[in-house]
Amino acid sequence: MLAVPAAVVTFSDLLGIDHRTPFVQSIAFRPQLAAGLVALAVLAALAGGRALRPAAVALGLVGALGLAMVLPRAVGSSETGATGGPELTVFTASAYLSRADPEALAEIVLSRTPDVVVLPEARGTLRDRLQQALVDESGGEGGTSGYRVYAADARSDDSPMTVFVRRELGRPTVTPDRETEFPSLVVDLRDVDGRDVRVVATHPQSPKPGDTNAWARDIAALARWCTGDRPTVVAGDLNATLDHAEFRTATAGCTDAAEDVGEGLTGTWPAAVPRLLGVQIDHVLTSGGPRAREVEVVDVEGSDHRGVLARVGLG
Repeated sequence: MLAVPAAVVTFSDLLGIDHRTPFVQSIAFRPQLAAGLVALAVLAALAGGRALRPAAVALGLVGALGLAMVLPRAVGSSETGATGGPELTVFTASAYLSRADPEALAEIVLSRTPDVVVLPEARGTLRDRLQQALVDESGGEGGTSGYRVYAADARSDDSPMTVFVRRELGRPTVTPDRETEFPSLVVDLRDVDGRDVRVVATHPQSPKPGDTNAWARDIAALARWCTGDRPTVVAGDLNATLDHAEFRTATAGCTDAAEDVGEGLTGTWPAAVPRLLGVQIDHVLTSGGPRAREVEVVDVEGSDHRGVLARVGLG
């Protein structure tokens, strides 16, 4: 009786119900659910005596199977990008309705110098202050240092997209994409150490309780960036984890950078809780040849998300 509902919640994606409320929310916490079930099973076995041992065994089995599914994300792959050769560094961080601290964000960018900065929900004063720090004070329009800024504002809400691109990469072709509810920016970089690379800055909707259809459509739309041989990096607040079946299906042609290097269990949201208690909904994905070399999850002052900084080998 205890193990059946525990299994339904822990493996709702395998049952095909994780796109529905409340499972679409709960499945994101499968690592924590599985660990909690194992801990509960141990306590029941130690304190409950013989009467609770069958329940302890059942709960422990469910928890152990759940952990077996998620723990490989903390190990990483042996097929990550080689240490030498050309690379692209991408940083993505949700600006939390433009409430992120502009000085702190600018400091992160200036100290780590990513090639492309993807900032969902960044607009208005925040965008202006970042532009002053990263564009005007770092080379100006005529220089080769600093960044260029590109933006796509949403039609009816506060979920825009802002992207900064290092001037050393030249002037990219930047195309707004409005196939999903929130705007995306498609950044085509030419001749990054002899390679053309596409960076897609995107932000699917979150799964709203009782209405997950828009979320499912936006997640399914990720598939178009994860197919083909064109070197592509997809970055942003994707509002899904690797435990969501819809996300895994849509991104089957992509590799998750954090999972690739053993950082796949580091929570990026909510930033107010320890990393092991949060969920990883901010991602950098690669397809068409690029592979992650290093991933760092970065605290961002003023945001409810942590950022993801990924060094990506271009092959």
